[in-house]
Amino acid sequence: MGSTITLHQLSKTYPGGHRAVHDISLHLDAGGFLVLLGPSGCGKSTLLRMIAGLETATSGEVLLNGRPAGELPPSERDMAMVFQNFALYPTMTAAQNIAFPLASRGDDEHTTTQAVNTVADRLGIRSLLTRTPAQLSGGERQRVAMGRAVIRRPSVFLMDEPLSSLDARLRVRLRTEILSVVRHTGATTIYVTHDQAEAMALGDRIAVLRDGLLQQIGTPDQLYGLPHNAFVASFVGTPRINLLDGTLYAPVGGAMTVSLGTQRLVLPQDMAHTHQLLRVLQGQQLLIGLRPEALRIHSTPAPYERPLDATVTHVEYQGHEILLHVTADARTADVPHTARVHDDRPAHRNPLTTAARTLLGRVRGALPHRHHPTPQSPPPLPGHYHVGELLVRARHGTTYRPGDRIPLLVDLRALMLFDTSGHRVFPQPTHRPDL
Repeated sequence: MGSTITLHQLSKTYPGGHRAVHDISLHLDAGGFLVLLGPSGCGKSTLLRMIAGLETATSGEVLLNGRPAGELPPSERDMAMVFQNFALYPTMTAAQNIAFPLASRGDDEHTTTQAVNTVADRLGIRSLLTRTPAQLSGGERQRVAMGRAVIRRPSVFLMDEPLSSLDARLRVRLRTEILSVVRHTGATTIYVTHDQAEAMALGDRIAVLRDGLLQQIGTPDQLYGLPHNAFVASFVGTPRINLLDGTLYAPVGGAMTVSLGTQRLVLPQDMAHTHQLLRVLQGQQLLIGLRPEALRIHSTPAPYERPLDATVTHVEYQGHEILLHVTADARTADVPHTARVHDDRPAHRNPLTTAARTLLGRVRGALPHRHHPTPQSPPPLPGHYHVGELLVRARHGTTYRPGDRIPLLVDLRALMLFDTSGHRVFPQPTHRPDL
């Protein structure tokens, strides 16, 4: 049975002042599978090593089953680690490597042999038990390393990028096997990776880190559909999200529009229940987020779609689909740095959100509301922004070439708006448009 793991404002600062982990708080239920996801150097492995007891926290605490574990040595935390580099004993056979934890604690030879055979059968390596690591492929060595961790029957598995050194096809196969093994044992699992596809495939929940800060923690669906900030939106999802610089216009008595360079998207009246929330963003510079599937090639819009003219710049063949890189006279925006998040609460505690809530209170009868004047033309964009591309999914067999003009339709139900600090300001959790 797995252990519960609770981190309370856990931080790690190394000599010289480098702060690798910043006040991270989260909770993982017994038997849960949590993925720590983020780019290289974001603090994932440091956080994992503090949970294991291999690193000492500068501040904060680790709780195992509700009890402080800061004074417990690694050997008393009932955890098993699987590393990227396999960490096998080169002079031992696969069977001896797997058996090592049991042999170290003095289990009898017959019981150990039975346990090794059972684990090897489950991992499909029974025929490899007499070989040394040098005689095994990368995938086989990782299975042996998994076997050595599983045979202990720990309450917690800690996995530090165990598949990153393997080829793509083998990674897909082994991640399925890893999930099967840990589900069978019932152990709590924390898995570190920089591969978002791996994270989405494995985790019950995913914690996204950046520069030692917890950006968001949630289910794969929550991170993809309602990212708290532009960094999470850009890091989670393949192909990448389209992030464009834009401005929202909300004239009194007129249609609300989102400006994308020389083109504008007119928001439908169906979004009227969110208009007052959006009106506070009037004239503000925003990041416009659109997933590739929010765009389709067609000239006849549905009620929730708006047209956008585009030109193909590059065609990317994926076999089952085609990815079109197109320009629409919009401008891509850099992903800004965002504030830290201590727990599962939304990461958009920012002035625009606060103002939006205040405005909603006024509309509901507290105070009279003044409309902002409508600018006559979009404000100039920062000079360092460059003319960028949208990424659009197209069906297999579609024939487009660079230079072709195509009609795009934008599904406004999938529209995301982020402020210039990167926090999501629309949709709010309770104001998701339902058109």
